[in-house]
Amino acid sequence: MKSIFKRSAIAVAVLSMTGASYAAMPSSNTMWSPHMTGWFIGVDALDLRPENGDLDYVTLFPNTSNGSFFTRAISPSYDWGWRLYGGIKFTDNDDITLSWMRFHASDSDSVAPIGAVNSQSYSVPRWLFGNYWENVSAKVKFDLDEAYAVWGHTINFNNPWSVRFAGGLEYVKLNSDFSVSADDFNNSSYDTLSYTAESRLNGWGPRVEFDMTYHLPYNFALFANTNAALLVSTRKIELEGYSSNYYNGGGYDLYSSYYSNRHVVIPKLGMRLGASYSFMFGQAGGEGAPCSSLTIDAGWQVESYIHAIERPNSDYVSNGVGGLLQSSSGYSGIGATKTSNFGDQGLFLGIKYSSDWM
Repeated sequence: MKSIFKRSAIAVAVLSMTGASYAAMPSSNTMWSPHMTGWFIGVDALDLRPENGDLDYVTLFPNTSNGSFFTRAISPSYDWGWRLYGGIKFTDNDDITLSWMRFHASDSDSVAPIGAVNSQSYSVPRWLFGNYWENVSAKVKFDLDEAYAVWGHTINFNNPWSVRFAGGLEYVKLNSDFSVSADDFNNSSYDTLSYTAESRLNGWGPRVEFDMTYHLPYNFALFANTNAALLVSTRKIELEGYSSNYYNGGGYDLYSSYYSNRHVVIPKLGMRLGASYSFMFGQAGGEGAPCSSLTIDAGWQVESYIHAIERPNSDYVSNGVGGLLQSSSGYSGIGATKTSNFGDQGLFLGIKYSSDWM
């Protein structure tokens, strides 16, 4: 009799375990099927400072024996830009996001090496021969347009953490014009001489994102967003010369040098740190379960494009040209070049509307 009860108990336990295992298995009717669950749109105001390590434009030599020479560079300031983005939400915590960022900046600097006539200072402006220049000025422009499309997925862990992974395609256009001009103190035949180096970059490539959010009470949150891209690009380089009054009869003119297109790969890295607050409300502002939100966020962002800008080097004259005053124009591919990184950093302030119903 004991054997019968013992076997019955074992059978019940096995059946219970089997039933629990079957209930835990996914049903064939729960296969992944995309369906729209909402949408969102937002805009960011950006107050950014461009960063570039190749902005030296003149070397100044002392006018006394105990003086010292130094190189002067443009110091960029903060400029305004914007980012517009939007997308759709679908299935379980998936999203497709489209974004367009535009940042255009312009900065300048100048120096007057000449004091009194008897205390002249020798200077070497970039791309110009050394001389007693009366005024030397420089201007740099950066035009950055960035657009991307990514597919993201958010994982909500036990409160208060959530993370998001995303991948997609990014496009970047980065143009930079760097101009240097000077007035010849001793030779009025040249008047103002100037050169403008133009760097044009266009690139496409894969983009990945990783976002982490720490949710606080009362709909506040702290977040850290990171992204990276690898841009297969073409880069065009030119050096254009100009003189307001050159020798027409003496055979001298300023030339422009056109470099062949470069095919380069540019790594890009970005990061954002900030805080946000979300105001939750129901459908059409009514009561009930929240299905829409208005989020305000602010923080600091940093971006860097590795070796994105290329310009003729400061030792341009010594690389087989012999001088920047030539009897003809239209040289191609002359002189050494130098690559440098481009980046931006600064504050962002954004607003985003999100709806969980279509």
